[in-house]
Amino acid sequence: MYTKEQLVSDLLKNQSVGYKMKKLEKYTLFAEVFSYPTGQDQRFRENWQSLISPRAPELQALLEAFATHMQEKNLPQQQEYYISTFDVQALCYLDIGYVLYEEDYNRGRFLVYMKQEQEKAGNPRNSELPDHLPNVLNLLPLITDPTFAEELVVSMLIPALEKMIRSFQSDDNVYKGMLKVLQQTLEADFQNSAFERFEFSTLEKNRSFTCMSGCGSLI
Repeated sequence: MYTKEQLVSDLLKNQSVGYKMKKLEKYTLFAEVFSYPTGQDQRFRENWQSLISPRAPELQALLEAFATHMQEKNLPQQQEYYISTFDVQALCYLDIGYVLYEEDYNRGRFLVYMKQEQEKAGNPRNSELPDHLPNVLNLLPLITDPTFAEELVVSMLIPALEKMIRSFQSDDNVYKGMLKVLQQTLEADFQNSAFERFEFSTLEKNRSFTCMSGCGSLI
């Protein structure tokens, strides 16, 4: 029999889940940050300050540097800067599976799983791969299982971001600053998680992540 106590418990649980997933909506703004500039960034310009908590003033300067970059450079200059950072002789790669696995065969398995998750969530991807950072960030608020969202972020996304940040040899690239903002924002949203983080050793890479949901670990 469904008791009043069970009903209250389920309502509170659903409210908690809804709140957690609503917190992830801001990551669609981050997706815009790391997408190829098209001149259609007005939503970011109007809402960029909402990306960080007032409790993280140290990130303010990094956000302002990026906003200034977008305001002072015309569209061709923005595009050239983006390409030199992420595409041609890239300083950093945005495909999460490649960052984690490089050419290891598990990268292909990760891509297949991410494609399935993107399709299940109804996330309209662009021409990039399903593990492309903006696609992953747009996926987060669409995931209906908060446990899976937490595992994806803590076990895979945050370790990838840490490696991406280390790939820059200097601090003068505004995208490095925004990767730091993204990483620290994710850390704050998923603090005290019990999920293990991806390890970059060969042995750990060989661990299967195919049971992302319900039967095992991402890694």
